[in-house]
Amino acid sequence: MEPLSPDAINTLREAKERLIEHSIDRISADLPWFRELPRADRERIETVARAGVSTFIDWIAGQVDTGAPMRIFSAAPQTFTGVISLDQTIALVRIVVDTVQAEAPTIVPPQMRDAVRLAVAQFGSDVGFATAGVYARAAEVRGAWDARLESVAVDALLHDDASVAMTRVSAAGWRCHGPAVAISAQATLDAVAVSRLRHEAHNAAYDCLISVHSENVLVLLGSEGDWQDKQVRERLSKAATELAKTLEGDTVIGPIVADISEGSYSLRCAMAGLDALPAWPGAPRPVQANDLLPERVFAGDELAKAQLFEQIYKPLHALGSTIEETIYTYLLSGASLEGTARALFVHTNTVRYRLGRVASQLGWDATDPREAFVLHTAIILGRLAQSVKADQ
Repeated sequence: MEPLSPDAINTLREAKERLIEHSIDRISADLPWFRELPRADRERIETVARAGVSTFIDWIAGQVDTGAPMRIFSAAPQTFTGVISLDQTIALVRIVVDTVQAEAPTIVPPQMRDAVRLAVAQFGSDVGFATAGVYARAAEVRGAWDARLESVAVDALLHDDASVAMTRVSAAGWRCHGPAVAISAQATLDAVAVSRLRHEAHNAAYDCLISVHSENVLVLLGSEGDWQDKQVRERLSKAATELAKTLEGDTVIGPIVADISEGSYSLRCAMAGLDALPAWPGAPRPVQANDLLPERVFAGDELAKAQLFEQIYKPLHALGSTIEETIYTYLLSGASLEGTARALFVHTNTVRYRLGRVASQLGWDATDPREAFVLHTAIILGRLAQSVKADQ
């Protein structure tokens, strides 16, 4: 770029206020949304426009370095990017550049006009790149802040009382009042992968929270609707399963709970399931935390113990000691109908009937190896609990 003479530069400086005023006038005239902004926001934008013209003159005079375009936005607070969009900012920049490009060459001597036109075009291009950079960094900061809020919310659900946890959850942007479900995964995600996961989670469900800790990822999904509605639960379960499949490595899905206030339960179950998963190498991926109850018990999970006792042993015990003893004997005999019949002095059809009754009324089939393992663990836990209770 051909350097301007001192006289040309002085002429531009003398016309600076006029260029600024004309730029602001055009912004107000050409952009209806600008006129609708609150006065404080309009003043921020005017400050940026003023800085743009002033910085251009300093730049063309050689008084600032090539990073000058970025400095334009230092004249406005960080909240500038939250006031108007990137497209709106580009429109503002274009008007200021067009105004300066139209008027500045007429101010300097004729032999300097082409140099000024070229300088304005170059400066305008640099400002465009600077604008994109400002918004990219603002988005990155917002993303990092949002991620931090979500991690704090998940941590609060696990460790704080309900009122504090709900405050953190609301601050993280959780909106829905329907059922929720947690996913715990062993995965290493960078910022881009987390952003992609968040996008997929929002597409899969109404709401989500994501927390990343080293090699573990916790996800909470939320859905609108009544928790008692089977279809609502099925949709949320399907969403959780599909999202879990996108995560590499071991993944466990917690039980669906009525709403986010009970999210801690689903989170703890999913986390305990992930810890216990190595004990069942053949488990499906992803796997439900409730399908890992025996492994979770052996890993010391009190929630799994309580669930086996309340949901399996107590209903089984309520069917009567004869049924319970039949199941226990069948399991000890290696799933032998004949061996169980001989041990109990009954016919094999009687054993079949009792096994079928448990399967139909409780939903657990002792003839299935996996479900037999769950039943066996539940009976052992239940009898130990009853023994402790009797001793007390």
